[in-house]
Amino acid sequence: MRATDLSLADVSVPLTHARVGGESSNFKPKEREVELFMTKNPLKISVFLFFCALFVAFGLKGARVHANSSGPPIGRTSAPGELTCATVQCHIGSPINSGGGTLTVTGMPANYTLNQEYTITITLTLAGRQRFGFQATVIDDQGREAGTLTITDPARTQVFPGTIGGNLRRYINHTFVGTSGSGQASWSFRWKAPATDVGRIRIFATGNAANDNGSADGGDLIYTTNVSSQPPVAIPAVATVSAASFAQNVSLAQDMIVAGFGSGLSVNVAVGMTNPLPTQLDGTEIEVRDATSTTRKAGLFFVAPSQINYVIPAGTVNGVATISVKRSGTTVAQSNVTIESVSPGIFTANAGGTGVPAANALRIVGNNQTFEAIYTNNGGQITPIPIDLTNGDVYLILYCTGVKGAPQNGVTATIGGTPTPILGFAATSEFVGLDQVNVGPIPKSLTGRGPANVVLTVGGKPANTVTINIK
Repeated sequence: MRATDLSLADVSVPLTHARVGGESSNFKPKEREVELFMTKNPLKISVFLFFCALFVAFGLKGARVHANSSGPPIGRTSAPGELTCATVQCHIGSPINSGGGTLTVTGMPANYTLNQEYTITITLTLAGRQRFGFQATVIDDQGREAGTLTITDPARTQVFPGTIGGNLRRYINHTFVGTSGSGQASWSFRWKAPATDVGRIRIFATGNAANDNGSADGGDLIYTTNVSSQPPVAIPAVATVSAASFAQNVSLAQDMIVAGFGSGLSVNVAVGMTNPLPTQLDGTEIEVRDATSTTRKAGLFFVAPSQINYVIPAGTVNGVATISVKRSGTTVAQSNVTIESVSPGIFTANAGGTGVPAANALRIVGNNQTFEAIYTNNGGQITPIPIDLTNGDVYLILYCTGVKGAPQNGVTATIGGTPTPILGFAATSEFVGLDQVNVGPIPKSLTGRGPANVVLTVGGKPANTVTINIK
């Protein structure tokens, strides 16, 4: 096939420990070291809420609580149904969110994407402080755990389960190592959004900028904040079809040329001019996630605001695949398609999937072979050229896509209702995803037939019907 035979235009194509007047029976060696250190050194490494519950239980009796830095009790994030240490008088001092410090949460998206993972960072800043702590939880408006919290720095953070008001929640806290800082401390972790839309989601966080004086009853500064993420924004659909047949509601195949239709797919029109095809044009790219959840980028022929022609990546396995159009990294259109072994389509002269095929006739007379046009194109007006069958044998060279995955004997054809041999089929080298099918010779019994339908069947699936003219 020559470059002039089929151009791109043609294709359109968690824990803690405390001691109250005596030692705990479950005192462990490492915990003993921590307790001795804390007794001899009035260093306040209990930076946040630690053992507020024990203070409430024993405070009125005059027992002194030695706090542990392994993290606060659950339910101290100020989320609905919860308290803070300031609330239960564990860290008595200034009002919440006073003293000039700041507690921030970054990385929470304005709108979450289902199953998407995000890196969340909580930062507590207060000049002059050297010990900090925090606790956070992520819940929906019904008070239930929303999504999944994952530790990325086990030296500084840890996760524990808890139940508030009958609802399961998970909490991420600091560790002993995670309490240190110089005027500031940060903790990062991963949050995976839920698999279904649960409405608004909020991350509630409480932080303690400790005064490091070994006492829980003065000078600590408690901060709270929460950040919300709204439900996913409805992503417009992209209709993906064969770039040859444009048939609706049919499966597609790997290594097949397809066309995606939608709006806002790109800003400008751009054409892929390299081999291999580029995977990004004008900031637009397409990702294909197959049934094994493997994601591959598609090669692009061209992009335009309302149409993108591209190739289903080789290796895409059969089953349901998700097509995502991304612009500058943001998904602007998405839809699911079914991938099967074959999905035949014949390219046509009018780039619409009907009428005369974008094909050639090959005439063989003796040892001579001649390629002949089977249509003319006058300013977009396609006129079939009658094919003369009286001189030698004439073969029809069809250019298709979604064919090459067929078994060896899985391709058949009829012309004018008459079974016609298939000499062979294979992928071409001129265009990625383009297949060639050689049909013929055209039965001489069709001489004088005039318009004759060409029906190609691949793996039991019919391609779009095209028409030739026989003299």
